[in-house]
Amino acid sequence: MGGIGKTTLSQLVYNDRKVRAHFDKRIWICVSDPFEEIQILAAIAQGLDIPYHPKANALETYSQFIYDSIKDVEKKKRKIKKKEKTKFLIVLDDVWNPTAYQWEQVIKPLSVGAKGSKILVTTRIEKVAVMMGVANNVIHLEMLSEEYCRLLFFHFASMGSRERKETRMLEVGNELVKKCKGLPLAAKTLGSLMRGKKTLEEWEGVLNSRIWKLKEFEENVFQPLLLSYYDLAPTIRRCLLYCAIFPKDYQMDRVDLIHLWMSQDYLNVKEKTEDIYMIGEAYFEDLVMRSFFQDFKRDVEGNISCFKMHDIVHDFVQYLTNNEISILDVRYPNRRLELPNAKVHHVNLTFDNESLLFPPANLRTVILDGYWGYGAESLFQLKSLRTLKMSKFWGIIPNELGGLIHLRYLNLSNNHSEELPESMCELYNLQTLIVAESSALQRLPQGVGKLINLRHLDVRGCIRLRLTGIGKLAGLRTVLS
Repeated sequence: MGGIGKTTLSQLVYNDRKVRAHFDKRIWICVSDPFEEIQILAAIAQGLDIPYHPKANALETYSQFIYDSIKDVEKKKRKIKKKEKTKFLIVLDDVWNPTAYQWEQVIKPLSVGAKGSKILVTTRIEKVAVMMGVANNVIHLEMLSEEYCRLLFFHFASMGSRERKETRMLEVGNELVKKCKGLPLAAKTLGSLMRGKKTLEEWEGVLNSRIWKLKEFEENVFQPLLLSYYDLAPTIRRCLLYCAIFPKDYQMDRVDLIHLWMSQDYLNVKEKTEDIYMIGEAYFEDLVMRSFFQDFKRDVEGNISCFKMHDIVHDFVQYLTNNEISILDVRYPNRRLELPNAKVHHVNLTFDNESLLFPPANLRTVILDGYWGYGAESLFQLKSLRTLKMSKFWGIIPNELGGLIHLRYLNLSNNHSEELPESMCELYNLQTLIVAESSALQRLPQGVGKLINLRHLDVRGCIRLRLTGIGKLAGLRTVLS
């Protein structure tokens, strides 16, 4: 059952002070569906400080490599008379349907860890525990009692003293609690929705909504989410759906997300005097208030800097995008990108540094991580692009970049170029330019002053960069350096 609190309980265990002190290494991996064993092994290797292997795409080879690496570390410890082996805790969150072979390859290298090492798995499917051979060590989470569900609901609803005196409003609230069916996420979501509703008519409107009669949802928690979703302004709905561009358990950045919304023209500016970024801030706060986001990290001033989305909320948002947004795995050489359907406008690609051919498409967002640049010509034929992220780009940034005239957001962070192409200065619509952590970068294009709509420039970690020419950027609001 999704939304019952498996991940929350596991996080409490994972972050417990005694647990942190007991294990040498702790690794949290969001698995989800499908079961990507190579990605799981890569996360384990990273968590155990095991170096990258050139054949990381070959499952058995990679599994054996991690096994040998852990074994070698323990041998070295014995040689220096350090008897303790590395004791680790690995959490595999939201596991669906791995095959026995896939599970064997993931578990194999961990067999040489220290005695007392633990693997904690959360799953919605009981047969997963049977397949893993741990059916006798399963903890079944029960639904919340109606009393605890009521406490959670009314906590998030934040009813004032006047509302508490309304007998009928309390009755409606208790009926809504029953709709949550003991699911903590449902109680939290529905309670957050009711927080902004102060009249009996509004409460009864939610209780009597036709959404409760919909049967097509697998997850019971989808109905409270749908009620909250349709209570949003249409412009804010679009902003929420765009968050599906990120994979599950991804730590999103508040400022960056608002700039992404801006790049897609999702922020509704009614007056010319309004600051478009502040509108994005207001949209974000609305989504936070309604519990669409969680796991907040805050800056020194107490403002939210980073956050995540619950995996059930991610499922819900992905469902509502109607396949317009896709997260695709293209870790195969010389492959032509195959889009699921003609509706796709936004793609996030997992890459393996090989060439990739983009089909002619009406793509508005492309996110690439670790792209070498082979076959980049087809990428720069996507003339409808508004948002392009090519972090860790290894090649020379092509002049063709300047042909993407509708581009509003460009992220070239962690690139290895000494300079950016002069053609970039033709991107008159560009609002956000990020070249952070590009340690080789020495200069911006000479004509950078032509970027008349540039509002945000991020050059943090560019230790060799000389910032010249930006004084001509009249619209520049923020420079991070």
